Amino acid sequence: GSLIRRSGVASLLRNLCFEVASHEWLLGEEVDLLPALLLPLAGPEQFDDDEEEKLPMELQFLPDDKQREEDPVIRKMLIEALIKLCSTKPGRLYLREKQVYLIARELHKCEKDPDVSATCENLIQMLIADEPEPGMENLHEVQLPE
Repeated sequence: GSLIRRSGVASLLRNLCFEVASHEWLLGEEVDLLPALLLPLAGPEQFDDDEEEKLPMELQFLPDDKQREEDPVIRKMLIEALIKLCSTKPGRLYLREKQVYLIARELHKCEKDPDVSATCENLIQMLIADEPEPGMENLHEVQLPE
């Protein structure tokens, strides 16, 4: 597809994720947004069978010639959407369960754009961090001290 079309779709997907109340619906069976966000970020890496089976079905056993999205702006928008989905505890738990870390880790290893790399690091930190203490689980609601 064209760069303009891919960019428009990535922007739309990211913007949908700003609506925190819709996260459960977006990640649920009805919409199943996660594969659409992850597939352009995935490369040809092979994972062990246990890890592979936990990935969304669309990301399992990708071909050796699988290419990542070439445009760094689009990659960054998709990662930002995943970060937004991590802003709630159910979203973080679901992304962890679906092995989003594996895709982010492999992307980060080969990412050449410093801005995309930094955004990917932020996602990885959210995925591997310990869960916040009770009352702090929804990161978009946490009040920062002035």
